[in-house]
Amino acid sequence: MLNHAYAMPDATRRDYGPVHQHLTKSDLGAQLARRADEWVRQATPAELLSVLLSGGLSPVIVEEEGQVRTGIELGEQPGLLSKLGIIWSDLPPAQTLPLVALVWEATPPPADSRLWEAWIALDGHVREGARRFLHDEIDQNIPLFEACAEAWLREK
Repeated sequence: MLNHAYAMPDATRRDYGPVHQHLTKSDLGAQLARRADEWVRQATPAELLSVLLSGGLSPVIVEEEGQVRTGIELGEQPGLLSKLGIIWSDLPPAQTLPLVALVWEATPPPADSRLWEAWIALDGHVREGARRFLHDEIDQNIPLFEACAEAWLREK
């Protein structure tokens, strides 16, 4: 199952018109960044591993009955956020994971890649290190979230 993080803004007053007319790319980008932080907090070990090794985050912005919902999901479509969170993409995972394990003061990963998800699940240092890394990635890439918002606003 895919992990989603969605939120609904406070109810709007109908006499102001559709919500998207008042949203700026900064507002919507900030909402998406908050949803990404929520996604990282709730991600399973399998989802964390997937994002660290191959990225794949996707923004979700939908308008329903004048309400705008934002979210982040783990998707397969390449997009502005899809490479966010990949650790050292120029090295193979078998070399990358032992290095980050040292940085995160975690146990070394098993040699068998089929056990990496269990390694993340069992080692709290790995999970917390991965979450900190992804939160930092989000904080450093706010313009990407704003670009997603800007693209959606242009479509509307």
